[in-house]
Amino acid sequence: MDYYNKLVLRLSPAAIEKAIQITIIFMASLSIILIFQRAVRLFFTGLKSRSRLTSYVSRLNTMENLINNSVMFIILSMALLISMRKLGLDVTPIITGAGIIGLAISFGAQTIVRDLISGFFIIVENQYNIGDSVKINDTKGDVQKINLRTTELKDSKGNAIFLPNSEIKSVVVYKK
Repeated sequence: MDYYNKLVLRLSPAAIEKAIQITIIFMASLSIILIFQRAVRLFFTGLKSRSRLTSYVSRLNTMENLINNSVMFIILSMALLISMRKLGLDVTPIITGAGIIGLAISFGAQTIVRDLISGFFIIVENQYNIGDSVKINDTKGDVQKINLRTTELKDSKGNAIFLPNSEIKSVVVYKK
């Protein structure tokens, strides 16, 4: 009988209402994520149709995945915080802690953040592609890989050269 009383207390109207509210929050979050992902997919499909270069399409796929994952993380984090608030938990220390951790990471990772931002613009602006012969700063070579953090070149001797994107100041793309 004691177990029955505990079960009835847990299934009070207020508890059921909170469970329904939390379910609605997560369903709305998932709906927003799906709508956003569809809009991003349509946007990038239009961009991909403009070029037949596989390197350009693969870079757009990378950007699309990065945007989708970032938005999904942000929306689900917000849904989790709102749900915790609905349960009566104080989320202020969590938000404060996340802000302090974010600040510490940003100070420690300034170069990485600069690399990522520079790489983002290199990819979006289509400055050079895989296979292009280029001179980046004072380094000549053929582009082997382009990602958000680095650009990989192969020089005339076959050496692999990795350039952090934030250190790229000038680019010359040689005509073929």
